[in-house]
Amino acid sequence: MRVSVVLNVLGVAGSMSGLVGGVTSGRPTPATLTHLATRGAAQTPIGAFIPARRLSGSLPAVPPPNVLGWTEERLEVVVDATGRVQGLTPLRATSIPADATAPALADWVFRPAVDRSRAVESRVLVAAMFRPPQLYDAPTLGTPPADLATPSDEIPFPVESRPPRYPPLAVSDAVVLVEVLVGLDGRVREARIVSGDPGFHQASLDAARDWLFRPARWHARAVEAYSYLILGFRRPVA
Repeated sequence: MRVSVVLNVLGVAGSMSGLVGGVTSGRPTPATLTHLATRGAAQTPIGAFIPARRLSGSLPAVPPPNVLGWTEERLEVVVDATGRVQGLTPLRATSIPADATAPALADWVFRPAVDRSRAVESRVLVAAMFRPPQLYDAPTLGTPPADLATPSDEIPFPVESRPPRYPPLAVSDAVVLVEVLVGLDGRVREARIVSGDPGFHQASLDAARDWLFRPARWHARAVEAYSYLILGFRRPVA
């Protein structure tokens, strides 16, 4: 049975900053998001598909200390034609006392996807992986993640994933967001840090570049698409 969680984000409060495309503060209006989408369409051949791309939003905190093992979550996010999150489906998850990833995505805002010069609803993959509080990748306590639903063809879906390594000189917890552009062959064409502690950037990029995906499809043809990797690091316990 497909598990679906619908999030109403129209009433989410709080300001948003750091938007690309000239939006610098406050929640972008539908007119602003439409402008960003159509501006991108103007720079692309007519009829080309432009995937949705994240502009702003919150990140989840690292799991609490009582969660000892690896935690993983993959979600399919529905982005409407104004760039707002309209719902999400958990695809794979580790069972933990409290899920922080899905609630954090409620205030994400995107430049919406464009098809034939028109903003359209689309879907985006967000995958979260949090390290246990240990330096090396030895076996840990905890339960493995379980598959909850079948992903749609619209999103790239991981077939191989590399966990991030804890930097040996780091001394803190951290959450890093990496944006990856998945190519037509399912490989990561581009990877960039969106946010996170600089001391964890290289470890995050090294891991993200080794992920391999089943490529996204739009109207039965393979397309490039953005996906987002939330990589969490917990300080090793001596």
